[in-house]
Amino acid sequence: MKTIIWSLFILILATWTGMTLLTVYLVDWIVQSFGSTLPTDLGVALDTIPVPPWLAIWIDPAWIQSIQAGLVGLIEGITQTVPFFASAISWLSPLIWAIWGLGALVLFIFAIAGHWLVGSFSKTPQP
Repeated sequence: MKTIIWSLFILILATWTGMTLLTVYLVDWIVQSFGSTLPTDLGVALDTIPVPPWLAIWIDPAWIQSIQAGLVGLIEGITQTVPFFASAISWLSPLIWAIWGLGALVLFIFAIAGHWLVGSFSKTPQP
């Protein structure tokens, strides 16, 4: 049972790390595409960005373009937050990794608690 707990811990941590790494890569891609300041017409600018070659290998480009179109609509709806997002872009990646660290710590605490609980239940009482 302890092996199952630690195997689940490793599997969930690997998934959590992969999602965090993908998010950081996407944030860095946005920074490289726009620079340190975001344009005021962000929706149109996002629509003109080409699909990264590494992403086109894994996902159909037509599907990515439909996601981009949805993001364009979303971003055009919240254009008033562009100045705040542009100032936050420099510390967004470290913030993402800090959130990853907190999530990994919580996951580790759950794994230790599960390990301890399984160990306390499996002890046989002394006569």
